[in-house]
Amino acid sequence: MNLLLNHTNCPKINGTLTISGSKSESNRLLILQQLYPQISIKNLSDADDTIHLQKALTDKKSSVNIGHAGTAMRFLTAFFAIKTGSTVNLTGSDRMQNRPIKILVEALKSIGADIKYKIKKGFPLCLSKGKCLPITPSASRVM
Repeated sequence: MNLLLNHTNCPKINGTLTISGSKSESNRLLILQQLYPQISIKNLSDADDTIHLQKALTDKKSSVNIGHAGTAMRFLTAFFAIKTGSTVNLTGSDRMQNRPIKILVEALKSIGADIKYKIKKGFPLCLSKGKCLPITPSASRVM
């Protein structure tokens, strides 16, 4: 599935999208639902990653622990970087804290994200201060 949303030039999106219930599709749509609250999702995955991601998006806590959920870690790192006014400590299990995230963090920092490593450079635990980041053709990507 290739999906490209241009947030600034598309004031209203209408339509129905049926998903298979896969973790991958569910996680992407949970993030899109935060950006476009009118989206409703049916047949959401019950995978651990999806459960952690959904909880992290609905909790209003300043510290988010996503356990072993690698997909959730990557998606939330980017999401919290653009969530204006938020300050979030993003962490996970001991195993997660040893999984590299440097490439993603460097890409986000290159467009202005304010993310700092709390323990070990290149690995979660990260502190993210959300702000509006410029979305340009070079920063856009087809999911």
